Amino acid sequence: MLQCIVAACDARSRKAGTNPDRFLEHKPAMISFRNQGNIVNAAVFGEFTLAEYRQFEEAVDYTLGHYGARADLLVDLSDMTGFTLDVAWQEIRFSRRHAHDFRRIALVTGSEWVAWSAWIPRAFVDAEMRVFDDAELALAWIRDEEGPVIFNRLVTSEQLAARLGDAQWVVCDCRHDLMQPEVGANAYAVGHLPGAFFLHLDRDLSGPMTGSNGRHPLPDPEAFARRMADIGVGPDTQVVTYDDSGGPYAARLWWMLRWIGHDAVAVLDGGFGKWKSEGRDVIATPPTVQARGTLTARRRDSLTVDAAFVLEHLGNPAWLVVDARAPERFRGETEPVDPVAGHIPGARNRLFKDNLTPGGVFKSPSELHREFMQVIGSMPSTHVVNQCGSGVTAAHNVLAMEIAGLGGSRLYPGSWSEWCADPSRPVARGA
Repeated sequence: MLQCIVAACDARSRKAGTNPDRFLEHKPAMISFRNQGNIVNAAVFGEFTLAEYRQFEEAVDYTLGHYGARADLLVDLSDMTGFTLDVAWQEIRFSRRHAHDFRRIALVTGSEWVAWSAWIPRAFVDAEMRVFDDAELALAWIRDEEGPVIFNRLVTSEQLAARLGDAQWVVCDCRHDLMQPEVGANAYAVGHLPGAFFLHLDRDLSGPMTGSNGRHPLPDPEAFARRMADIGVGPDTQVVTYDDSGGPYAARLWWMLRWIGHDAVAVLDGGFGKWKSEGRDVIATPPTVQARGTLTARRRDSLTVDAAFVLEHLGNPAWLVVDARAPERFRGETEPVDPVAGHIPGARNRLFKDNLTPGGVFKSPSELHREFMQVIGSMPSTHVVNQCGSGVTAAHNVLAMEIAGLGGSRLYPGSWSEWCADPSRPVARGA
């Protein structure tokens, strides 16, 4: 089990026998150690201050950003002497934001904090919770996994490298170029991650075009499930997807698997470029399917909207469209792909590439949260519709919002290429 440890203490309130290297010497502080998994383990020594609480939230956001709603929380209050009013208010906001994000919560506390902690099971309604008087027993319970850890947002190159060859993991190469559609397949033939299967955006991750349904319409969900089963994906398979363009094509597959009800899918953070730059193995030999999977499509229509929905809600302040295309395309100054330039009236622009650091990995959950809040303001994330040119890079924004703790946004798969195909639909230009 990988583990993220967060601790708060001061030198005067240490337990006997506690490793002094774990703590700062002179003042209460929240200090983060190794980020190694889906447990956030917080131990509070002395008074819990607002600054410390916010560092605790950073650890939670980091863990949720990588592991999603399979994260576990262990809070040790056995040495807590008090907390500030600001912390109490922050706890309320925190519980509303993460009400459905935890699988298990273990609480270690003395009798004086039992009443204070009674809010926890009421706030985190989906979590199984137990109270302990011993931290080791609590950690043992948290670690008692009923199944493997599920990665459902991002996976690092280190995490993937440790599992190459695992029969329960399937890796998918989604490299593509919109202007040169065979670039990805050609690059795959030259070299790819060991065991990776190639999936083509046009042939495997899109359905037939009609001239009015966009450039990359969604395929039939049952046909897509069969295609994934052909490369060995079953209900218990962990899928990892990558590309070499910052993640938009990988995010398309990530989103599509969630659309048909398969949650164990994650994007390789940094993609093929980071993997290769680290000197990891790249091979040209295509893999052999060990055993065909059995995957049933359980389509989640709540993840999508269609053109009729967008048109019906134009001007409705309860909904917001976010466009992932480049700013100059959004403004209608240029249009290299589609026949009409401009954007859906009322939409706001968030270029998908802005979700990445200069090094090509996703920004931290807190940074993404701050940036997306600047775009969506007070709009609930569940009332945000992400779109782009053809429903590909918009999935990157959906993923980034999930990493940021802004879950439940929807995708308009037809996006601009479908919208502008009907001349009766309104078009806006400018910022």
